[in-house]
Amino acid sequence: MLEVVGERVGGWCGGRDSVTLRPAGVRPRRKHNDVFAKLDAENTIRASALFRAKDGPVVPPPQPIMRPPVGLACAKCAPLSRESWHDPQFETGAVINVMNIGRQTFANGGVVSRYLCDLSQCANLLSYDYKDVVPKVLKDDSFQSAIEETAKKEAAQALKAKSGDVDGSEYENLYQSIKKRVEARARNILQNISSTMSNGVLKFVAWVCHKAIRRLAKGGCSTRLACVERLRRAKAAGLPLIFVPLHRSHLDYILVTFALYLTGLRPPLVAAGDNMSIPFFGWFLRGCGAFYIRRRVDGSDKHGDPVYKAALRSYILHSLADKNNLEFFIEGGRTRTGKPQPPKAGILSVILDAYLDGTIDDALLVPVALNYDKLVDGNFVREQLGMPKQMETFWSALRGIWRTLNTDHGLVRVDFNQPISLKEMVQSFQKYNYLRTPIEAPISPNNNTLGVNLDQRILYNTSHSSLFGADVSAEQKIMVEAIGRHLVYDASQASALMCTNVLAYVLLTEHRGGCTLQQLHGSFAARGAHLAACGRDLGYTGDTAAVVRHAMEMLGRGLVRREGSGLAGRVHPQLSVAASLELSYYSSTVGVHYATTAILATALECIIRESPFEPTEVRHSELVDTALQLSEILALELVLCAPCRSVEECLLDGIDTMVSDGLLAKENVNMGLQEQQWSRRFAQRLEEDDVLESRPYDAKYKIINDAHTLTERRRLLLTIRPLLEAYSATCRVLASNTGSQRSLVTQTLDSLTGDYTQRLMPYGEAVSTDAIRNCHRMLRQWNVIEMYDEDNTRKIRHSPQFEDENNLLDVFHNIYKFNMKTPLLDF
Repeated sequence: MLEVVGERVGGWCGGRDSVTLRPAGVRPRRKHNDVFAKLDAENTIRASALFRAKDGPVVPPPQPIMRPPVGLACAKCAPLSRESWHDPQFETGAVINVMNIGRQTFANGGVVSRYLCDLSQCANLLSYDYKDVVPKVLKDDSFQSAIEETAKKEAAQALKAKSGDVDGSEYENLYQSIKKRVEARARNILQNISSTMSNGVLKFVAWVCHKAIRRLAKGGCSTRLACVERLRRAKAAGLPLIFVPLHRSHLDYILVTFALYLTGLRPPLVAAGDNMSIPFFGWFLRGCGAFYIRRRVDGSDKHGDPVYKAALRSYILHSLADKNNLEFFIEGGRTRTGKPQPPKAGILSVILDAYLDGTIDDALLVPVALNYDKLVDGNFVREQLGMPKQMETFWSALRGIWRTLNTDHGLVRVDFNQPISLKEMVQSFQKYNYLRTPIEAPISPNNNTLGVNLDQRILYNTSHSSLFGADVSAEQKIMVEAIGRHLVYDASQASALMCTNVLAYVLLTEHRGGCTLQQLHGSFAARGAHLAACGRDLGYTGDTAAVVRHAMEMLGRGLVRREGSGLAGRVHPQLSVAASLELSYYSSTVGVHYATTAILATALECIIRESPFEPTEVRHSELVDTALQLSEILALELVLCAPCRSVEECLLDGIDTMVSDGLLAKENVNMGLQEQQWSRRFAQRLEEDDVLESRPYDAKYKIINDAHTLTERRRLLLTIRPLLEAYSATCRVLASNTGSQRSLVTQTLDSLTGDYTQRLMPYGEAVSTDAIRNCHRMLRQWNVIEMYDEDNTRKIRHSPQFEDENNLLDVFHNIYKFNMKTPLLDF
């Protein structure tokens, strides 16, 4: 005992050299690790570290990435909806990966739950009661009325075909037999439309989607936390939710349902095109809530079937009455260009009817934006080059799924906007004067008034949907069109911009001729910073070099070519027709953001080139009028603003942006008129006036021509220049040819391809079927051409007042002048 105490005291007093109490001649014991010495050393280190921390600089903890609060409801049209579902504590921009919800939920569970977290989550998803509405539809008065009217019509046709007199009993027998046949056809139509949503199928497909999406989207499927919280708050209102996504891929059908189901929300019934009703896969989609509609419901006896229209309308109305959520793609089909398309408002008109006739008290409209690092369906080059769309089959679907599962598509974003009350939207739009005074007469494109009443004409010319009832007024049609365009615009503005979108835009507009990798990094970072400053949500984070490298990998060598290594290596966009079209698809998502300033820059360049000398300033009125004319031309290509704002007001904001960016400088502004303009714009917001009645006509802007400004103007010109090339080529072909629309489209495509091959036109993305057909629609709205059907073929001819070649060329000059030659575009 004395020996042990002596060793311990000696250790405390002097360490190894200290005197011990051990008697001489006693063998020393083996020395153990001194626990107390270690504790003293740790305390000393901790104290010194704290001392250094107090004296050194304070390093803040890493902060979460803050994103702008996008997806809010319009403050002008839906202020109550904007406040009702808005919770500031969730508007931090936090993004969650819905693929990880199961892992987080079952992380602390048992062994089975942890290793089979996806299966555990899917097994524990909520089950919902989905009632079969088919029996209710069969008893619906409008559905039965359509059957009777069709039976009477067919009976009358059968009597007309018979020779001789027919007595009453024979007619009654004929009518009853025809009615039975029509009723059988109606039941068959209804069965083909109806969904068979099943909780079992939903859970199984959710589990399959976990496995498939982890494989095809290595970056995951993300959404904003604020989106989920908004929908959860709206769910408590007990109103049906109408999800209105923009359509990019066939995967959209699944992703919206998948994201909603995993976050605890009721999956919707989904309006899917009947081309997706293919064996096996169609059954699964139907079990996930798909109800199939014909791609066209007008244009032939089959598509114009009144029984089909009545069945579809009744099915949607009874589904909403049973508190089912609904989803439909307001653009109709998938976008082939990457730009949001003008709405197809047929189903929206049915929903509005349901509200107006009291079937539903209200509904909450939810615009949805989806975006992908790499498009899942591949490109649409074949269809843009005029080749017919390949219909989906079982084997093509199987090949597509296998190819997709073996390709990394990066990150997928699904973002839900704030729910918007349909009742509030209708009440707001009823206050707008231009919705109550539609223009019945077509416009005259050669009378220099293309910019007058532009907002009214855009809505009036496009508000023709096949599901409108026969007794629906023009005012209601325009209101449906206005609400539809508002939803498209809202979803477009809320779309997350992926790294591939920004990179493609930079390559096509800023470095079309190629650049070094270091220059590309700088331009990419600057463009992303500018978009973020404008309030756009960037769907990527991280070091610029790593993000650019990832974007180049996603686009692939077929679209972006790299020569050399290091930062001095060259990067070139592939500018073949096919590669340019695909790059343009990705670029269009960013290009839409700059559409207003691009129109103004093109109008400015048009004014400069039409002047006999190089002007140094431009009048406000001339710039706005010219930009309004160009906005009229591109109305079918671009949704510049929500219908609650006038295009002119949007252009005025664009001019302010150009002034703040240093492209223009104000000079000689009459302060009285400037104050008058401000008061007019303020009064417009209060009184719902639609057109600014006074402009500062004496205001002038100095045109800045330094190197930076010229570079920015060139970028803006290139944003919409390929569209103007396609429109100009379309007009050149129509100036000398008429006939079937298909042959005219082919001739225009050949003309554009020839110009590109001979280096007369450097934009491969101008070879676009969509742009050519939109130009045809625009000229028909101008009453320059007429479209008619002959022998089941859509044909085009000149309108009588434009059969004179001079009159026709005068009209086409309004398009040619914006496709001017300018040294800014010289490579």
